[in-house]
Formats: sequence, C-alpha cells, structure tokens
Amino acid sequence: MSDADRLKLSPYYLNTRRLSELTKASIPVVAQTSLVINSGERAIAMRQASAVANAMLQAGNLPNLAQVFASEGADEHVHVATLWDVFTFGGATEALRREEDGKPPKPATMRGTVELGEVQYALTGTLSNDHMYSQSTPTMLSGNRRMFMAGRFEIRDRILEVEPYIIGDLIREVSGLKLNWTMGVRVYPEGIDSFSKMAGAPASTKGELERLLATPEDDVKHAVAAIIGEPYVPKDWGGEKSDLQTAQVRLDGEPISAAFIFKGPSVKGEMHPANMGKRGDQLIRAFDEPADLILVQHCNKIANSVVRMAEALAANLARPRRYCMLDGNDTVRLLKAYGMFPPSKAPRGN
Repeated sequence: MSDADRLKLSPYYLNTRRLSELTKASIPVVAQTSLVINSGERAIAMRQASAVANAMLQAGNLPNLAQVFASEGADEHVHVATLWDVFTFGGATEALRREEDGKPPKPATMRGTVELGEVQYALTGTLSNDHMYSQSTPTMLSGNRRMFMAGRFEIRDRILEVEPYIIGDLIREVSGLKLNWTMGVRVYPEGIDSFSKMAGAPASTKGELERLLATPEDDVKHAVAAIIGEPYVPKDWGGEKSDLQTAQVRLDGEPISAAFIFKGPSVKGEMHPANMGKRGDQLIRAFDEPADLILVQHCNKIANSVVRMAEALAANLARPRRYCMLDGNDTVRLLKAYGMFPPSKAPRGN
C-alpha cells in the first residue's frame, strides 16, 4: 500500500458548505448544524464530509500556500490553499457553552505566525460552532497545536486572514495502527541506512567546519554521490529542480527515491528560504521531483524557516514525502565517517 493510501485526514473542523462548493459533492445539510445540537444524523453527515475532504486532498486539488506564494507572491491577495503549521486555538468550549446558555455568540479563534518566503504574516481566523466535527473538537482545537488546514487565505499587509474549510491531523495507518504523521516526516541523517556509519560519529571541530566552508559545492555533491553509490552526477545548469536525483538511497531497509539540494559557500552564513531561489522556489521545485525523500544540504546552519517550509511541502495527501536536513556539522560527520573529508577525496565518475 502506498503512502498516499495510508495517509489520511483526521478532521476536527469541516466547513461542509465550502467543501460542497469546491467539490460539487452533495453533503447532507444537517452537517451544517451546530455541534451544540449534535445528533446521529449530523455525525453520519460529518463522516460523509470527511470522506469528501479526503478524496479532494488525495486528488491534489488544492495547492500548498507556500507554492502559491512562490509563484504569485503577495500581489494576488486571495488564495484557496493548504497549510501545515503551528496554530494557537482558543475559546471553542466557551463558544459552545454560550450557545447552550442562549448568550450572544463569541466565536472560537485561531492565530499563528506564518512565514512565506522571508516575510512573517500574523494569521488570524474565527471558528464556527456549525463546523466543529465532533465532541472531541473543543479539546483538540485548544492551545498550541500543529495542524493541517485548508481554507481561504486573504493577505492584508502583514496580516493573513483565514476562513478555515478543513482543520485536522494527518494520520498514517501502519499495520492497523493510526499514527500521527509528524512522527516520521522528518528523517535525521543517522536514520538513513546509506549513512549508517554516522552513528556515534563525533561532532565536527571548528577547524573542520571552516574547511568545509572553503569547499566547493560540487566536491560535496560528488562525495555524497560516492557514499550512496550513485554513479551519475549531473552538472549544474540552473534550470534543474534538484541537484542530484537517485534511487540508491536506502531507508528502513528499503530503497527510496531521493532528491538532493546542495548549497555551498556561495550562501554565506545561515541558509534561509531566500537563499533557495525566488521565495524559496528551489525547495518547492525539489518537492515536484518524483522522489519520496527530499534532502537539503548546506555547509553552514539551516534556518528553522527552511525546515518549516519543507515540512509544509511534505504535508501533501496527494503525494506525501519525507525530508532530511544536513547542516555543516552533519556534512562533516558524514564525510568523515566514510573517509571522504575533505570532500576532494571523492571519486569523479563523470
């Protein structure tokens, strides 16, 4: 069974009216009634809506917000897209209680900080009692939570206003068990079978890191290719989606298709999305490769914004992927473990 078959949305919030508009699917109108007057009919209708949402997302009908931003920028102010990030939820329990007591409504809220390119946007939105999925929603949508969301995003200066259509967890089914997808989306270098000699390798010294900073990117690329046994190393030409594509990487005892991005000393200091093409589009292009593992290597530090962007791009029910980051310290440890530091020792097969 493929990753796409096993990766599913576990919803906590579904705007069934918007889902019907997007998919042209018929969802019983009882799904739009408030959770306060929950019924068996509403629960059945919400399960139907969940199936519609999963089918839409697995078909890849909605783009990732990072992809939209990279191609259109902030000039286009309204986008219907998906987003995977950390949000702060509040007020769901109170909103339901106020409705039960007949008091004036005070909707639940969500907020967060979303980084698109190098710009941080303050995300804000409200939640309707009519779209809360089940009795577990007030608990799950409270406090700080990493969630998958689809909805209508409107950019106003540095404010990102959202009308959420879908909020939920991504769940992977393994041997009948339902596991939160975030448990395995990021792969650490030592966890890759092809890099197994890294286990227990000492941290890099200051001198070794300085030596790496003076090493051409192409030398590192050839060294990594030699480690994984990839004989075909393409030359850089500027229009490629990634720097190295291979089927030689092994993970969890199995071969896995992989795409690498290499960033050498031409990127000074910590690497941010802006160092990866216009609005981070090089990373976005890498996630368009027919690869299940995307690896990003840099000779220095890698900013958290790059990690968050990779995680958001990996959260694609139509084509779920995993990612790995190798910063300067990881790179030196890897090359030393395989006797290829300095990288100029790597053989050149082409």
